[in-house]
Amino acid sequence: MMEKIVLEAKPRGVGRHQLREMREANLVPAVVYGAKKEAQVVAVDAKALHRALLAAGSGLVSLQIGDQAPAHVLPREIQRDPVKRSLLHVDFQVVSMTEKLRLPIPIEQTGIAPVLSNPDMVLVRRMDTVEVECLPADIPGHLVADISKLETVDDDLLVGDLQLPPGVRLITDPTHIVFSVTISRAAAEEEAEEEEKVSAEEVEVVAKGKAARGEELPEA
Repeated sequence: MMEKIVLEAKPRGVGRHQLREMREANLVPAVVYGAKKEAQVVAVDAKALHRALLAAGSGLVSLQIGDQAPAHVLPREIQRDPVKRSLLHVDFQVVSMTEKLRLPIPIEQTGIAPVLSNPDMVLVRRMDTVEVECLPADIPGHLVADISKLETVDDDLLVGDLQLPPGVRLITDPTHIVFSVTISRAAAEEEAEEEEKVSAEEVEVVAKGKAARGEELPEA
């Protein structure tokens, strides 16, 4: 079970005037919905929200709204300023601890790929997250991708190779590629140039052979 993250919130009003006052007070507007309850608008401290989101990752937050009973929520639809990256708005989904959820989980790599000992090889990440199903208490912060199995340029690490904690089931197709290996662009260009050089040399050798035998050369 992940560490319990607690975040305090307070009910708020709606409208431009209220939003302006919240911005000035360094508060972020949020909406709490789910669990068959009417949606509720709240405000949370911007710094506290940032810390909570960073600590929770893809996991649960215990949201304390005034004197109400704490609610288990998942942060959804996090809006940020496109330039400053400051938090503008967050949706919190209330979840039942006894009902399974489907949600995306980030992938973190570990290990060292033997194939990368060749400086001409490049590791390619194809996916950043995978979808899983589990109870809220079993939500992992991330799934581990061990790239030490990548020994040649033909090897791939698949979704099915990810390490799953107990109680977590994959929804994403297990045959999808998470990591692959390819030759670097510079090495590929060098190889192509070498092949062109060899091909040109072969043509020249054939031409000289035909000329020596008095055979006609094909028109260019």
